[in-house]
Amino acid sequence: MQLNERVEEFQALGVNIAAISYDPYLQNSSFVEEQDLKYPILADQNADTVKGFGILNQEYAEDHPAYGIPHPGIIFVLPDATIQFKRAVPGYKERPNLDELVLAVREATVSS
Repeated sequence: MQLNERVEEFQALGVNIAAISYDPYLQNSSFVEEQDLKYPILADQNADTVKGFGILNQEYAEDHPAYGIPHPGIIFVLPDATIQFKRAVPGYKERPNLDELVLAVREATVSS
């Protein structure tokens, strides 16, 4: 939820925020509303996007209910679909530092 508090800071840099979840669309939509999130959560039930970004948590087999969980992180994608940088780490307790992320985005948006 820390990211929700910083959405405007990213938007001021010209960056839109979205999250990815293996949960169904309606569940994500309800969660966004309940938590008053300022960004959408995209449904990736087949884990296609997560696999494409190379952040699939490999601890779960395809037949496991938790299959599709990504490693938590941030992926900064430019409008031309180029991945500018990716910060994804195993485990859900360690999240990317948002101050460092804002600085990295600021540097990336200035240089592109």
